[in-house]
Amino acid sequence: MDITLILKIAGLGLGLWAVQQILDQAGMKDASKYVGIAGTLVVIMVVVNEIMDFFTTIQTFFTF
Repeated sequence: MDITLILKIAGLGLGLWAVQQILDQAGMKDASKYVGIAGTLVVIMVVVNEIMDFFTTIQTFFTF
């Protein structure tokens, strides 16, 4: 596993946290929740993509 994946997820989480805090302070709690949900979906898509790449690598490794 590459460290860049961990840094991408951490950076995205930090950025989303900042946006959510700004929206909460502005009184837009609903928008803050939507940003959190959207960010979670983006992280899930990144992780699923990495898992798919892993299984593709395993498949090509065991294909004769």
